[in-house]
Amino acid sequence: MLSMSTPAVPQQTQLIIHHASTTSGAGGLSTEALVAAVLAGLVILACMAWALARWWAYEPHWLPSARHSCAEAGLRLSATWGELRDWMRLGH
Repeated sequence: MLSMSTPAVPQQTQLIIHHASTTSGAGGLSTEALVAAVLAGLVILACMAWALARWWAYEPHWLPSARHSCAEAGLRLSATWGELRDWMRLGH
């Protein structure tokens, strides 16, 4: 029958083995985690800049005309889509 006792290893070697087994890969951040943290920081920074611009009521001179143009384009697109649906429904 085999003995289940551990072989005699010097105490200094045991400490080195224990240190190597507990520090390999533990406590470090992976590259993916670091990239995700940087991206999250940039998103937070952009949100803070947007919030400050809204707080101080900053509006570039071109924004009202751009807003009006987008609304006009949406209205025209929905009317065109409605005409197309009517045309297809009538079987043309």
